[in-house]
Amino acid sequence: MKVLVTGATGGFGKLLIRQLEENPKVKKIIGLSKEDFDDEEVEFDDDQKFDLFVGDTRKKRVEEVFQRNPGIDVMVHMAYDNSPDHAAREVEETNVFGTLRMIRLARKYGVKKFVYKSPTIVYGANPDNPALLTEDMPLRGDRESATIRNKIETDMTCQMNMHPGILPRILILRCCAIVGNDVRAPMNTLFKGDFVPMVMGFDPMFQVMHQDDVTQALELAVTNEDAEGIFNIAGKRTEPLTEVIHRFGKKSLPLPEIGLKTFYKFYFYSKRQHSFPFNLDFLKFTFAVDTTRAREVLGYEPKVL
Repeated sequence: MKVLVTGATGGFGKLLIRQLEENPKVKKIIGLSKEDFDDEEVEFDDDQKFDLFVGDTRKKRVEEVFQRNPGIDVMVHMAYDNSPDHAAREVEETNVFGTLRMIRLARKYGVKKFVYKSPTIVYGANPDNPALLTEDMPLRGDRESATIRNKIETDMTCQMNMHPGILPRILILRCCAIVGNDVRAPMNTLFKGDFVPMVMGFDPMFQVMHQDDVTQALELAVTNEDAEGIFNIAGKRTEPLTEVIHRFGKKSLPLPEIGLKTFYKFYFYSKRQHSFPFNLDFLKFTFAVDTTRAREVLGYEPKVL
């Protein structure tokens, strides 16, 4: 099996490539990224198995990666931009139009499977959400947020290219809030201090998963020959946000919504790690997901959190 991983120099790109190196089903891995690895990056274990192609999914030159590597079986698409320093149009070009371009190239060059990592925030945190959201629920995320709007549009772009009997077969993995030392994630920022802010009077059901469980789900999506469609991915527990906070050894800090809105947005912006990820509804209303399909079809079982 030959696998192409976009966003190869990002946190999940590196984690997945290392995992696939150990999988005997995978014979060749091609990484695609806008930039090379940093000089201090640890080299991958098997340089014969992995090659990096430097290219931008927004540019026409990216087609060369398929021309130089015929017979790609699976593409895992994780090239996305959530930098607060980039213009909104540039971010949309990467996240939405870049994804569409990669799907079209995958179809043109006979790639059998296209895997896309999406977040569960696309469902939206709404007061009328059911206890657990299934994959067929509408995407009602906050379209006022450019970050979430791009995620919704990219997810829907993948859905609109799901055609029975036409390659590539498309898999969407909708992952809940993620923590881990090797990835940039809003939850890492939220849980960085000793106190975690909450909206006073609210304690929604919440889901968190570890970066290693995300990597496991991605690997299963790559190697499962029959799987296609949408899969919700989450950790072991669905519990109140206060329990999540305490389990991480932190203390909850309930604050009035009007004050927290100002503090929270400034706090995320000051970190300069990613754009403001969501409005405070995600700390007020549940957006927990049902992972039954991932367990039954992919064989996914969270191992860490």
